Amino acid sequence: MLFQIDYSVFQTSRRDALTAFGTFTQEQLESLLGDHGVELIGRWHCLGEGTGTMIVETDDFSKCNAFQLAWADVCDMRAKPVMADVPAREAIQAHFM
Repeated sequence: MLFQIDYSVFQTSRRDALTAFGTFTQEQLESLLGDHGVELIGRWHCLGEGTGTMIVETDDFSKCNAFQLAWADVCDMRAKPVMADVPAREAIQAHFM
């Protein structure tokens, strides 16, 4: 399943969050997700606002929650299930057409 995780860094933690994120290599960041059973599909940031969004894939939402807790000291995260075009159209066709 795909999940969209939106984040917002706490103003009081922005320096710590930027420092932590900036010191990771891409491999380390992907490993952090992988250690929780979550695969990164893509991630986008608005550095000026301290916000961003990512799409992740996992077979179990509790794994998504475990990943979110790793950043709980520095930001709020909100996750919701999402789907790509093809499965979305298939669901619409199955239930509304």
